[in-house]
Amino acid sequence: MEAQGELESDASSVVQLSHSLGSRPFEPRGQINVRSLKSGSVNIQQDSSYDWKDYKEAAEANEFYHLEAFVKYNGIERTFLTSTKACLLYESQLADIITIHVDLLGNIYGVSVATPHSQQCTGTVLEFEPNFNTTVLISYMEHGPVPDVAMYVQKVEQEKVAKERGETKDNRSFIAKYWMYIVPLVLVFMMSGASNPEQPAR
Repeated sequence: MEAQGELESDASSVVQLSHSLGSRPFEPRGQINVRSLKSGSVNIQQDSSYDWKDYKEAAEANEFYHLEAFVKYNGIERTFLTSTKACLLYESQLADIITIHVDLLGNIYGVSVATPHSQQCTGTVLEFEPNFNTTVLISYMEHGPVPDVAMYVQKVEQEKVAKERGETKDNRSFIAKYWMYIVPLVLVFMMSGASNPEQPAR
């Protein structure tokens, strides 16, 4: 379970799992009972429904393993689909990680499946019993950074009071302060010079 956030609501949830190898039809895999999203209390019951050779064939064909999660919570029903490479699941000997993603309101907005990072598709696996060894994680959405509005308002008020008292110093350069006067003078000087060219000496 990942570090939990402060959820506004908490309710039990049921996640029904179905899975498929490659283009095969989905078959029941099991069920996750989430007793509490806040505490991360979960119970999982599942069965592979596929034989060891099925995973081996899918891995050799470079197919994907698909997991469908049908979620029931707070009277809402949603379906999520997630996938991983069959060879990764095969070489981990069906050790996988199912993550349930929860927003700040306590709503489940996603389910994902992954395998241990140490696994790579090397193709060398001994025969094993096709029983899942699943870890269920609950991932909580975190609060984003909040702007310090009070500090900004206080700074604006201080600048306003200082300006009214005449305490504010203008640190701009001479040109930055008076450019609106300098530019017209330069233009007039240039135009007068162009209209009265000097006569050549005889």
